[in-house]
Amino acid sequence: MKNIRFNMLLGICIFFLSVLLGACGGGGSPVMDEIDDGKQDGQGQKIVPPVADLMAEKTERANELQVSWTNPVGAISVEITYLLEGDKFENVTKKNIRIATEKVSTLLIVVSEPGSYIITAVAVDNYGRRSDELTVIATPLREEEVVRTHFLERADILMTSLMNLYFGKSARDCWNTKYPLATGPYWDGDAVVWGQGAGFSGFVALREVSSRVPVYQKKYADMTDRMYNSINRFITTDNNLKAYAVYPQNGNERYYDDNVWIGLDMAELYEQTKEKRFLEKAEMVWDYLMVGNTNSCGGGILWREKPVYSNKHTCSTAPAAVLGCKLYQITKEQKYLDKAKELYVWLIQYMQDPGDYLFYDNITPSLTIGKSKYSYNSGQPMQAACLLYNITGEQQYLTDAQQIARSAHKKWFTLYDSKELREKIYCINGDHIWFYSVLFRGFLELYKIDGRREYVTAFEKSMLQAWKSECRNQNTNLLSNKYFVGKTNTSWEILHEGAFVEILARLAMLELEGK
Repeated sequence: MKNIRFNMLLGICIFFLSVLLGACGGGGSPVMDEIDDGKQDGQGQKIVPPVADLMAEKTERANELQVSWTNPVGAISVEITYLLEGDKFENVTKKNIRIATEKVSTLLIVVSEPGSYIITAVAVDNYGRRSDELTVIATPLREEEVVRTHFLERADILMTSLMNLYFGKSARDCWNTKYPLATGPYWDGDAVVWGQGAGFSGFVALREVSSRVPVYQKKYADMTDRMYNSINRFITTDNNLKAYAVYPQNGNERYYDDNVWIGLDMAELYEQTKEKRFLEKAEMVWDYLMVGNTNSCGGGILWREKPVYSNKHTCSTAPAAVLGCKLYQITKEQKYLDKAKELYVWLIQYMQDPGDYLFYDNITPSLTIGKSKYSYNSGQPMQAACLLYNITGEQQYLTDAQQIARSAHKKWFTLYDSKELREKIYCINGDHIWFYSVLFRGFLELYKIDGRREYVTAFEKSMLQAWKSECRNQNTNLLSNKYFVGKTNTSWEILHEGAFVEILARLAMLELEGK
């Protein structure tokens, strides 16, 4: 009987002891088996980790969102869904993005209507198991919010073509003279410095406007060193003075006007970047111009240094006045402004036709005037007058600029009935677009002051007419310099193609600014 009682008591003790051990976690390992992602569902199944860093950003275009995310370990695809806020779930759009080895993936979403969109990402593994959802909300640009850059797009198309067809065809890594490629007759086919400068001017104008539009910004910023080094290969040293020569070898011809156009571009690059190297080159050109600023002909600046030449030209003196104004605005050194005023007075006294306010070409030491009139020779005095007005506030400068502008528009534009534009426009009537590109600089400077758009509109319509007509070669996108006089091209010079880029780029800047 005692044994029975003892056994019963022992059994009861063992029972309570087992219950106590169970409550303390006994009978099994206190540590769970490790799981790769540290998570299990209710049945002990692995759960796929979600994507990370999910972002959706509007692009520069209407109705576009750029989605990006970091892929989790173990996923083979990511399911992206998007739905307009407030819309029915049945209208959701689903995209499955396969993952290979990339850590970060992207997807461009193009939506059909404006509004805010709910964007969800779910990672999926090889067994079809799904992660938790990650959601963001983003709103693309509407059509009316898009920055219109039609002229910038055209300038970029043309410059891209020029880089492919003209640039870097020799060891100098510079512009060839024309397309199809030149191989002579005087040397190996690379353009003389005038043509090099035209390509450089187009780049500088395009670089400025592209800096305002992210999709183009890096492309042209990255070209800066290459373009700068290219034009500087034409610097020679003669008479203990550095300047840009027609050909990149000491002893070759050097022209003051070739140099001043490059100096103006260097000043503009300095204004864009604040990099001292550009200002140094603009000042180098200025020092060279001052050598040509002799007492003969009553003042002004010689056209050519080598070989020796005695005439003074509007095309060297007027842009020197513009450069003096720009260097004064940059440095505040009075010598630049004083010389700009002096050169401007000389232009008015010796080179301006008092009958129509336009400018003659050149003057000899005996004061015999070469009375040919070219558009650029009036564009630069106009720009100089505008800059002097901005600096001094003297009304006479503005009056001068407006008088020049009226006569220049009357002489170098003609009313034209455009079938492409379906309207009558004032259109360029000459066959030297580089001359017109320099004239345009004057019109632009005046427009910034008085807001009268008719002259700018004439250039805008002329470029639209050129782009939409047979002026533009459909295979190369090159524009015909002879189109405006009813002729066709068999070759296309960089001198004029660079000028077309400049005009398009400067129109693009107005477009961006809503002007």
